[in-house]
Amino acid sequence: MTDDLLAGVEAAAGFAVFGGSPAASRRELVARGIPGLLASKDPTLWGPAAEAGAKERLAFLDDHRHGLELLPLIAELHEELGDLTEVVLAGPGGTAEVAARTLGLRLTVLDDADPHRVRALIDDAARLRRTLIVLRDDSLHPVLRQAYLDLGLSPAEAGRHFVTLTDTEIPGALAVPGDSGALTALAFAGADVAELIDEAELFAPSLAADEDNPAMALGLALAGARQIMLVADGSSLESVGDWVAPLLTDALGVLTLVVEPPGERHEDVLTISYGGSLPPAAVAGGPLRPDLAVNGPLGAHFLAWPYAAALAAHVRGVDPFRSYPGEPAFDDPATPSFTDGTVEIFTTGAAGNLAEALRELLAGVDDHLAVQAFLDRDGDAAVARIRPLLAAACGRPVAFGWGQYPRCGPQHGSFLQITGAVTGDVPVPGGPETLGGRQAARAAADRHTLTRCGRPLLRLHLTDRTEGVRQLLAAAEMLRH
Repeated sequence: MTDDLLAGVEAAAGFAVFGGSPAASRRELVARGIPGLLASKDPTLWGPAAEAGAKERLAFLDDHRHGLELLPLIAELHEELGDLTEVVLAGPGGTAEVAARTLGLRLTVLDDADPHRVRALIDDAARLRRTLIVLRDDSLHPVLRQAYLDLGLSPAEAGRHFVTLTDTEIPGALAVPGDSGALTALAFAGADVAELIDEAELFAPSLAADEDNPAMALGLALAGARQIMLVADGSSLESVGDWVAPLLTDALGVLTLVVEPPGERHEDVLTISYGGSLPPAAVAGGPLRPDLAVNGPLGAHFLAWPYAAALAAHVRGVDPFRSYPGEPAFDDPATPSFTDGTVEIFTTGAAGNLAEALRELLAGVDDHLAVQAFLDRDGDAAVARIRPLLAAACGRPVAFGWGQYPRCGPQHGSFLQITGAVTGDVPVPGGPETLGGRQAARAAADRHTLTRCGRPLLRLHLTDRTEGVRQLLAAAEMLRH
């Protein structure tokens, strides 16, 4: 931690970064006009190969203004659909989920293929009838539309339950122009979206400034990080880290993990505390003693972190908007090395039980361990408790994520993949595919990539999810003894 976070504070519109950046780094960026170029969406900042992607992805800088233009339309639709009191966002929805948790709103985000999460919705007829689905991508539309048809609704009646942000034409569905997914879903869920937009609008001018530009200070700090650890400081906005971590991993290719307060200490890891606006006399970072403290209103967070990530990528010489083709689907008929209770273990080691398999994996961790759970993040949420247990046992950074490992993530470290048996799979209309099969294929694709790259990998398959999670946590507890 810096000796005095206040010595490096930079603030604008209630958003502050404590722990600042070296003056020389700032002068060089300012001399080249980088803050203003980024704020004006210059797509050339990451080289010719990145221009096409940058032109599209830099639209985040205007999302709040686009949302403001849509507020009258959304308000009109909200009134028209007033009997639909529950909202589901189908597709990517990190910012919407963060805001909903922070504001205490009920909003379900379906952004993966776990059939248990989808089944919980489509098997509840009463819930379906009161639900509005905001479609941000088309992957789940056939399944969800069929669920409404199975209730006996006509195509037009079913379409009334959908607001689409995609190019797909759905009979009876209402369309909102442009992809304002997070704001649209939040507005229908009852959020004061105008307040979030105001917070972003007040903060936006600082992004082009040479001074009093906290997002630039944050970006410069990120630019020099080898690994990043995020920890909530308890001042609210605890969910922000769950959105920021994949954002930074994808943009920078740097391991970014979210840890529970009071955090952990690791060499070569930039520790960042985050939270809401600080009251007078509050100490940035509180008792956490971070290297950097980031505090401010939620709407400003939604602008500052993507800007900082893009700036850091420019400094590091990487393309923050790069994408990799997905791995083709794999049919993985591998049989387990052995079974311990309700857990099937797939390993190349000599372990004879679950605890031994975990010990073997941890013994080989030289950089970090990434845990990826292909499970229901609602029904199987307890499995996330394995992260601090493994971190305590191996003394190295441990990251936890749901679903596929980020394609742009660091291509080193050790890996633990957790999959689970599916009860009541969900067929995808129009073909032989099921959501469970889609999820299994994605998990197999991850394993294929990691094996091809020579990364240490342990796969655990839970034949009974509830009992398997309990057994897994008990085995992880034993590792510290």
